[in-house]
Amino acid sequence: MNTLNESNKHLEQIRRSRLFRWALALQWFGVVMFLLALALALFTDFLQDIQGVITIAVLGMLALLSIVPARFILTVQLMTPVESHNADHKKNPPEV
Repeated sequence: MNTLNESNKHLEQIRRSRLFRWALALQWFGVVMFLLALALALFTDFLQDIQGVITIAVLGMLALLSIVPARFILTVQLMTPVESHNADHKKNPPEV
């Protein structure tokens, strides 16, 4: 039961961290860019013009370039052991 409480505290500390919030916002930005590129490709005539194709490709590239690092940051931060995370917070207490 004690490890469950420590894990929940660890998860809450991670969720309050600035890096976690930044990565979460970056992930949502990537999802929105991907949906925008998909909507432009499916529901407009952007594919008929080279500038439209470039626009769709750039939006898709922005989506991938923001989702992949954001997921990596979130995964690494969530997978850090509780002990090392607690040792880091004893040195540098979290911001409130």
